[in-house]
Amino acid sequence: MERPELLLLTGGIRTGSLNEKLIGCAAQTADGRGLRTTRLSLADYRLPLFGTEALTIDEVPEAMALKAMFSRHDAVIIASPEHNGSVTAMLKNALDWISCPGEGEAAQAYGAFRRKPFALLSASSSPFGGLRGLSQLRHILTTVKAWVVPEQLSVPHAHRAFDAAGHLSDPFLQTLLDELVEAVAVAVRR
Repeated sequence: MERPELLLLTGGIRTGSLNEKLIGCAAQTADGRGLRTTRLSLADYRLPLFGTEALTIDEVPEAMALKAMFSRHDAVIIASPEHNGSVTAMLKNALDWISCPGEGEAAQAYGAFRRKPFALLSASSSPFGGLRGLSQLRHILTTVKAWVVPEQLSVPHAHRAFDAAGHLSDPFLQTLLDELVEAVAVAVRR
């Protein structure tokens, strides 16, 4: 297999957010391991609320483009903020659109997710580091047949976790991130 290609995204769109910094660290870690990476911003995809006026994915070109991005990558890493103990509405809406089969895809339900490795990260200024939201995200992804690696990284007190250059300042957290990226790479190669 060629070098695995990873899709990296945050579950929100706030520029400079803690999760944006964390996904940047994940991208650097993956690049350092020789993996190919693509960063994606949900802000680039204007998606209506899923189910609005019974639209199909074939009627929403941006949903089709987002699904194609997920489909053509070997694995996905998501750094998700926690909103009220769960994932952001924007991320949930995007995942709902991606899971929707297009015309002629009935046999490929969840095709963009099926058996694809996913890794989960979160960063929060809270002492829990977004952990409750990751639990919800893991449940959503396994429901749509994704394979979520057992390792995950939750960064508590994240407002103090990054140095001036945007790197994780705690070597232990960086080691955990290294192990998570390696777990995704190993899962892809299997």
